[in-house]
Amino acid sequence: MKLICEKELCTGCGLCAARCPKHSISLVAEELGHLYPSVDQKKCIDCGLCQKACPSLHDTVCLYPSVAYAAWSKDEEDYRSSTSGGMASVLTHYFLANVGIVYGCTVIPGIEIKHIRIDNLKDAYKLKGSKYVQSSIVDVLSQIRQDVKDGTNVLFIGTPCQVTAVKRMYEEQPDNLFLVDLICHGVPSNKWLVDYIANTLKIKADKVSSIGFRLFEAFSLCVYNDDRLIYKSGDLWTHRYEDLYYNTFIDGFTYRDSCFNCHYAKPERVSDITIGDFWGLGNETDDNYIPKHPYGISCVLPLTEKGKRLISIVKDKLNIYERPVTEAINGNDQLRFPKKKNLRIKFFRRIHKYIGVDAAYKLCVCDKIVKYKIRKIIR
Repeated sequence: MKLICEKELCTGCGLCAARCPKHSISLVAEELGHLYPSVDQKKCIDCGLCQKACPSLHDTVCLYPSVAYAAWSKDEEDYRSSTSGGMASVLTHYFLANVGIVYGCTVIPGIEIKHIRIDNLKDAYKLKGSKYVQSSIVDVLSQIRQDVKDGTNVLFIGTPCQVTAVKRMYEEQPDNLFLVDLICHGVPSNKWLVDYIANTLKIKADKVSSIGFRLFEAFSLCVYNDDRLIYKSGDLWTHRYEDLYYNTFIDGFTYRDSCFNCHYAKPERVSDITIGDFWGLGNETDDNYIPKHPYGISCVLPLTEKGKRLISIVKDKLNIYERPVTEAINGNDQLRFPKKKNLRIKFFRRIHKYIGVDAAYKLCVCDKIVKYKIRKIIR
């Protein structure tokens, strides 16, 4: 097997590597550090299991939400320490305290972004917060299969393509597997994050214990050594074009190719529940009856009966208000279409390998940077 799927379709989920019986597939960093499968032809037996598993080569059932909710955690500490209202945290706490285990994304010291297995409440904090980088799920796929086989209730939280990879492990989704997908805008690679922190910020990876990609009051990149803050970018919206990692992310320059062809950036969703920020709240119907929510608010879209039951179970832990489904969809581009690879991005992708990411990005948005600086002077 020389080619599993076309490169522009590959989401880097790693399911092909996890399913290979001869361990002939490894994930190799290519452009901008994104991981793609590489097949060792000496080990490969052409069994075809990789292509049978590949989510990009098969249609996945998606459902249109019948209802939408705006919600946030009633627990003040939980709410303040969350970045989008705390819906993921409420679900995580429920599973760990009552019925099972949770798989979610964390930052491993040394700047490794990956999914881990959590089976107790004291470790729930590891999954909190947004991570604007692609997480690896390869190591947990076999663990998920074993936990589900053992009859354990499993909650998996990830991007839609990661959720699809988990679903592809089964002919039918098991009753004890609960899937929550995040409204994803596209993913930079883990390698690009490491390179940025090491080469631009001049911070060694072994000095990094944690990374915050967002504060409740600002879109800021924060780097920590234990509990000590060693780097903090200005708020993206007030300090635009001042942090290279954040700006290349927000403008879509460092996404993987599949993000521009995303099968899941549409109203029909792949999981039991979709969650994310509720952008556009109040745009279609009055929201004055909803109390103030200064630390963000979650958009919650139940898709399946299982998802609806789960929301009803945790409802007492939430401030939750029903909203029009169209308000949620129209307020968030990624619930309608994927990021477009515009001319600026196309040019950047051609030249960054020759002049570096920093110079390439600045060249591609030089007119915007000039306007930004002029506005700052005028103010």
